[in-house]
Amino acid sequence: MKSTSWLWRGLGITSLVCTLLMMAGFGWALKDNWFPQAGMAVPKSAPPPSAAPGSLASKKELKIVAMGDSLTVGTGDATGSGYVKTAADGLSKTMHKPVRVLNNLALNGLRADQLLKLLDDKGYHNAIVQADIVFLTIGANDLFQIAQNGGSMAQGGDLSPEQLERRMPEVQTRLKDVWAKLRGMNPAARIVYVGLYNPFYDNPNMQPASDLLQEWNRFAHGLSVSDGNATVVPTYDLFESDIGRYLSSDHFHPNEAGYARIADRVVQALQ
Repeated sequence: MKSTSWLWRGLGITSLVCTLLMMAGFGWALKDNWFPQAGMAVPKSAPPPSAAPGSLASKKELKIVAMGDSLTVGTGDATGSGYVKTAADGLSKTMHKPVRVLNNLALNGLRADQLLKLLDDKGYHNAIVQADIVFLTIGANDLFQIAQNGGSMAQGGDLSPEQLERRMPEVQTRLKDVWAKLRGMNPAARIVYVGLYNPFYDNPNMQPASDLLQEWNRFAHGLSVSDGNATVVPTYDLFESDIGRYLSSDHFHPNEAGYARIADRVVQALQ
């Protein structure tokens, strides 16, 4: 019995010593975290990445493809830059990376239904699939053509806001179809749609058209929200405040200063 008692006592002492040694080792391993030495920083958790994978900020270079109507052509700007080149230069400066315009496929007078057909062209497809950003202006020619009562619309005197309101839904459908086709061709590109403005705001008969154009811009905004990777750039306020200062001599397209203001808005929207 006595030998058995000593055996159990010895085992108990041995277990206690092992436990104390294990605790001492654990404490030694954590001492730098509990009691950091001078000049020794406690490790911090890694900061979150600055940009989500696939975002514009994460790319080393941005490639732009521009398309649409005369606003993207740059008609009215004597320098030929329009908003496309100016915005690309501005993005390069603010985002500190190369920004290239791969193609400007815009055409004077282009309507949304015509663009929808052009998107089936192999050249358009090859350009769009390479794009990180797609600049788009379309719809103005559709709207002003369906609002015409005939003749020239140089001063907006032959345009009917009532007719424009009545037929707007059919043009909205065209824009929706263009948007869907673009997204199907390039699921990852940022679509940047430049909103419409009223170039005839100084004509009292055409001031009601501003509300209709705002309705159009709201529709485009709805498409961008549903898309989730798109931006609508507002422009209507850039021209209504001092329309003569920012329109070219044709009283329809922006001049150099007008395009510069649009480009600034594009850059701001993508920062």
